[in-house]
Amino acid sequence: MNDIDVMLSMIENPNRRKILAALVKEPQYPLQLSKELGISQQAVMKNLNALEKNGMVISYQENSLLGPMRTVYEPNSEFTIVIDMRNTMFSTRMIELETETEQENDEFPHEKMDLEETRKRISDIDKKIRELDKERLRNIREKEMLIATKLSELDDKEYGRDHRNILYDIMNEPDKSLSELSEDLHVSEDTINRIINGVEYIAK
Repeated sequence: MNDIDVMLSMIENPNRRKILAALVKEPQYPLQLSKELGISQQAVMKNLNALEKNGMVISYQENSLLGPMRTVYEPNSEFTIVIDMRNTMFSTRMIELETETEQENDEFPHEKMDLEETRKRISDIDKKIRELDKERLRNIREKEMLIATKLSELDDKEYGRDHRNILYDIMNEPDKSLSELSEDLHVSEDTINRIINGVEYIAK
């Protein structure tokens, strides 16, 4: 499995999502998680082991005032998964957050703010994110329309479903060369050229 398959397999489990949601707030140990989430300690341990095996959490030993050493878990990765499903497109991609540079850190406010100021700042950020989401959706809709229009231009008598699938992939990978597309799609460059020329001929 590639990275996105691993991540999706990890977070598809509701209990794992609950565990991760708790751990991003603060490191916790299994008994804590079990009591907080209402999940058996055995199930918590099983899911923590799976998350740690796949690099999503790490564990370390911590002294306990009430008894022996205990194992504490905390998150070990940051990522965003984007899934788009439309009439003419389906795509999944994972965005891993890059380490911030000192210059990027300087862009964020360092002054102390009271709670209301902090909440106001977070509200402003949420509004910006919603606007970006709207702009992204507009771009996706335009992409969907462009793909659908071109697919409709192929003559069904001359080009079958396989050819339409190839045209679909050609449009979804616009930055790839013909040789790269040929290798990825396991078809000859001549076939790709024939489909491209067929669409261009119809468009004239």
